[in-house]
Parts: sequence; C-alpha cells; structure tokens
Amino acid sequence: YVGIVGFTILVWDHIVTSADEVRHQQNSQKAHMSGLMFQNRYLTPLVFIVNLVGEYLTFDLQFHPCRHFVRYEGATTAVGIEIVGLMMLLRVIAIYKNQWAAIGPAVFLLLAWIVVTAWLLSYGEPVLHSDHVHSCTMVFKSSKTLSSGSIASATAWLPLLYDTYVFGLTLNRTLPSIRNKEGGHIIRTLFADGLLYYSVICTVNLILTIMIVRAHEGVKNIAAQYAS
Repeated sequence: YVGIVGFTILVWDHIVTSADEVRHQQNSQKAHMSGLMFQNRYLTPLVFIVNLVGEYLTFDLQFHPCRHFVRYEGATTAVGIEIVGLMMLLRVIAIYKNQWAAIGPAVFLLLAWIVVTAWLLSYGEPVLHSDHVHSCTMVFKSSKTLSSGSIASATAWLPLLYDTYVFGLTLNRTLPSIRNKEGGHIIRTLFADGLLYYSVICTVNLILTIMIVRAHEGVKNIAAQYAS
C-alpha cells in the first residue's frame, strides 16, 4: 500500500507538470540535461510499475526469482535517485562555475553515495516474512552488522548529507540576491524549488534512516519507496 500511495503521488506530479515539461523541453539547449530529465521522468514510473507488480508476483522465497528481483529492485531505485543527484550536481556546477572548493565536496559526496549503495546492494537478500505475508522485499542481511542497520542506514543518510550540502550551496547563492531584492525569476525559482525539494526529501530520508536502524526487518526499507 505504501508503494501504491507513492506511485499515485508520482503520477499526479507528472500530470500537473506535463505542460511545463513540454515548454521547457522545446526551449532546452542542453541535450545532456534533457536526457537526464527524460530518464528521471519516464524511466522511474515504468520501473516503479515493474517493482510494484514484482513484489507480489515473486514472493516465494524458495525460488530464485525473488532473490534476483530484490537486487534488481534495489538497483533500479538507486539509479533513479542517483540520476536526480547527478542533475543537482550539474546545477551546482552551473551556479558555481570553476569554484572547485564548492563543487569538489559535492562530487565526493555523490561518488561516496553511489559506491556505498552499490556495495550494500551486493548484500541484498529477501526479507523472511511470516506465512501470512506474501511479498518480495529487500533487506541488507549478509552479516550481523549490516542487518542491524548501523551500516545499511548509509543508503539513507548519505543522500541526506549530499542533499543538505547542495541545498546549503543553493541558499548561499540565492538568499543574498533575494534579500537585496536583486534576484530575478531564475534565482527565485532556484530558491523555491530547492526549498520544496529539500523539505520533502529531508523528511523522507530522515524517517528512512531511523527505520533502517530501529524498525523491524520486514519494514526497514518501506519508506525508500517515497525517496525514489
């Protein structure tokens, strides 16, 4: 049900922003940004559908489909979120041209996030639910340390740390202009969009971090469907 709610929000967002997307795509001069935007906007919903269906059609843990599916689900979710992270990095590079003291930490955090997530995914295994629960979901449990959540929570707090740093850079660039009433439409849009995105993703990733560390094994990663 959590996945269905998340997918419903995603579809609603696509519907209300479709006109803006068409307008901006027609005026876009940057092919790489348009390509990332296309993947993020259309690949994510398609993968989300496959994941929702797969969670309930491959729930028999005695067969290989579920064991393979959980890593596929985790990988596709990670790629979708990391594409957004890459788009945010391109935004940082655009507003901090050649200022590598600001850009460098963002690059490092993004690479650390990608590497740690990929490593943790190699330990992904199906959750052993009770006989009354039929679902194919993932948890990191190949060792006691990973299953306890102390390291596995890095899949949530590393993106949170990265987003916080990027949001701080955005505020540093936009707030002075807004306070001095010098900011144009682009500056105000960067500020408003950055604030909206960060407030939502910060809340979700903070909840996910706590749940990975403290929650029961069967629901540790449930909030990850909102993060994607």
